[in-house]
Amino acid sequence: MMAPEGYEDVMAGNHPNVFRKVMHGVEHGGKILKIELVLVVILAAFCITLASGTVTTFRTGPFTGSVDLGMPCNDINISKPVSSETLGGAGYTNYIATICTATIAITRYDNDTFDLTTPFGTSSVTHNLLNFGADKDTIKVYDREINSQSGAVGSGYISKSDLTLYAAGFYVSPKSVCWIYLKDNQTEMISALKTFHVTEKT
Repeated sequence: MMAPEGYEDVMAGNHPNVFRKVMHGVEHGGKILKIELVLVVILAAFCITLASGTVTTFRTGPFTGSVDLGMPCNDINISKPVSSETLGGAGYTNYIATICTATIAITRYDNDTFDLTTPFGTSSVTHNLLNFGADKDTIKVYDREINSQSGAVGSGYISKSDLTLYAAGFYVSPKSVCWIYLKDNQTEMISALKTFHVTEKT
């Protein structure tokens, strides 16, 4: 099944007010300020649950997930969902959560969009990293199973912000795709890749 027209732009961070909030370096006076994601927490619509140990669980919209970054985490923010459509008219909703150092971005289309029997591929990861400003010659991408689904992961150095960005994507369902972002910590990214689990209520 082919992705809808405009899919690459949505997943690469070109949709206004959504994916460009995932991670962005801010320069001020020659120094790089801490990367932040400003999110609105709507407790009536979203539920956050902290598990014991270092496993953190979260819920946003139809998705329930958990991840172990290898450290206790009480810093969780869930964003208000943002609905839009591609130029081709495919409707979708973005759900974004920050769990300490990790940013989770899930796009759910209104209709079945992805063929889970085909490999996720690395091109979307490369496209994302380039759109976030990674230097092309530093990008490395790999196929990797995530959440028991076909996925891919990569990293790239953003020289203008002096940081390394890690990005991973995988299919959640025929309607949904999930992205995980972390900066400057390969150990936490590997832990996230090994332990991240998300389910979607249909």
